[in-house]
Amino acid sequence: MEINIFQLNNYKLGSIGFTSRELENLKIDFVEEKLLSNDYNGNNPTNKIVYLKVLFDKGNKKILGCQIANEKNIEARFNTIKTIMEKGGDLKDLVKYKVNPTDDEWNPDILNILALSAISKSEENSTDVEANNIENLLKNKEFLLDVREEYEYQDGHIKGAINLPLREILEKKDTLPKDKDIYVYCRSGHRSADAVNFLKSLGFEKVHNVDGGFIDISFNEYHKDKGNLENSIVTNYNFD
Repeated sequence: MEINIFQLNNYKLGSIGFTSRELENLKIDFVEEKLLSNDYNGNNPTNKIVYLKVLFDKGNKKILGCQIANEKNIEARFNTIKTIMEKGGDLKDLVKYKVNPTDDEWNPDILNILALSAISKSEENSTDVEANNIENLLKNKEFLLDVREEYEYQDGHIKGAINLPLREILEKKDTLPKDKDIYVYCRSGHRSADAVNFLKSLGFEKVHNVDGGFIDISFNEYHKDKGNLENSIVTNYNFD
């Protein structure tokens, strides 16, 4: 099983197994779970934000693919995923797997935490929109709302998205449409979730959170475009 790793500025972007797009094309029923966490453990932690995504079978919870973005430390984590996938392992195997073999005791890695989160997600229903659906939303001319600060928006955003920082929503709520769906995104999915709840309290019924935010969108687009922004749906990639 092959591990593919690309370099983008200071970041390493890696993938193993299937991507979301490939699973959709194969019409495989899957679930994806994402995690943004500080890279705090392992042999040489970066103490920087690391992005992880695991794709798993909705029925038997077997791992179908994984993507990671970090400045370093992605090889050991991919080797963990590779070992489990080659054995036909599932999320429960990843939960208990010792990612850092040099640790004297089992010290939970962010991969273990991701697996726990994925198990929890598979047991509940979510109305969030996945980042890999953004391209279809754009084709359908849906309303995309970026609730990050203006400087974040200028550093990179979805082409055609409207920027309205979270702190300005109450003041400018009348500029938003109530008769159409609004798809809200931020950096990681946290501020946008707050914005969705706030808009619902203001009487907006057709609002949806984009799970994973612009970091997840950037990862998907970079993997698809191989760094060529000309035909991308984003103005720039952002993993910070």
